Amino acid sequence: MTDSKYVVPTGRGYLGTHAVSTGRTVALSTAVLGDRDWNDRSRVHALEHEDGVALVPAAESTTPFAEYALCDRHDAARVAVGQVAVDELGLEPGDSVRVYDLAVIDDRPGLLLVDAADDPRLEADRERDAGAEP
Repeated sequence: MTDSKYVVPTGRGYLGTHAVSTGRTVALSTAVLGDRDWNDRSRVHALEHEDGVALVPAAESTTPFAEYALCDRHDAARVAVGQVAVDELGLEPGDSVRVYDLAVIDDRPGLLLVDAADDPRLEADRERDAGAEP
């Protein structure tokens, strides 16, 4: 089996890829948020994670390095992840961020943001597949 040029490899729990804006923010859409119990007044905390930046509900954290609010825009919920988290990932405008379901990775609610160009989740995914039968 060979790699296809039409398939972008990802890790378990992958939810989507988003670009860093010229304002050095990343807007996470409703599709990425899915059915999470984050309502219109929810606050999420940005935490350091070995693979990138974790976004968890405020109730799950006491030591965030940044805090963001879920907001509505054009009838769609979203989280605008700001410059502090983008800087933590070492990203520039135009770079891409991959978003993963943190529950699949660490068994806790939230999202994981990683640098798409250096996605550490791919290696973990390959290791899992290496032992599987074809």
